[in-house]
Amino acid sequence: MNSIVSIARREALLSVLLALLYLAAWAACAWLVPPALTLAGWPLWFLLSCLFNPLLFIVLCALMVRWCFRAINLEATS
Repeated sequence: MNSIVSIARREALLSVLLALLYLAAWAACAWLVPPALTLAGWPLWFLLSCLFNPLLFIVLCALMVRWCFRAINLEATS
């Protein structure tokens, strides 16, 4: 049981860190990109924070689940 708890804690920590990284990336794109920059008529801060970042973090989530998470048996073994 102790190993299941340590795995769950590690996976929860990785999930929280990825969420905080997403928030930091969104804030950086929204506040650090000058509003005058545009791409195809759209403000660059909008494209980065609302289109690029979600797609990037969907890929990062999938990679994290594939490589960092483990399948564990939750049934009681006796």
